[in-house]
Amino acid sequence: MSISKAQARALADSFLETVGGSKEGLRPRESYSELIVIAGELVEDMQDNLAKGDHNRSGDLSESIIADEPEKNGGKLSIDLLMLARGQFLNKGVKGTRGGTGLYQFKHEHPSQDMLKSLIDGQKYAKSQTFSVDKKRSTSANEKKNASISEVDNAYAAARKILLYGIKPTGFIDQAVVVAEKKVADRLGAALTIDILDSL
Repeated sequence: MSISKAQARALADSFLETVGGSKEGLRPRESYSELIVIAGELVEDMQDNLAKGDHNRSGDLSESIIADEPEKNGGKLSIDLLMLARGQFLNKGVKGTRGGTGLYQFKHEHPSQDMLKSLIDGQKYAKSQTFSVDKKRSTSANEKKNASISEVDNAYAAARKILLYGIKPTGFIDQAVVVAEKKVADRLGAALTIDILDSL
């Protein structure tokens, strides 16, 4: 979700009022606005990296990435980025019990129910994006049961492969952070200059 410059300015003004910034002296409205916009762009870049790499078939990881409300702690402004915990595993990679690379490592070879559910949800989402279903065709109870068993079998096989050979690092967060750091270097100086001129 993109944050417009106008929305960022409104957030910055609201934030400055909340923290009780002085009316005299430097009020870093442009600087705060720019940081809020860059945080929104960072979220979008992470989501784009996930989509380009086809790393989020169910869509829930991408949807979970959000920029939290700005907070001031001492002299620092911070904007936390939140997402499902598995995002960090996908970013840095997970070694399998028999091979692979990554910062983290699987400890066992038996998939959990949560892992199976996540993979089944991913399969259903992928099917919904690929096939158009004829809604008039009725499905027998036996066909539904066989389809359900097949989904579980496929998810179990995929989960075992992941646990054995790991998850390759995608760097979807790291790549977006590098781009965001460049934006900060390029744009924050200009925003601070505007704030200084406005304070004169």
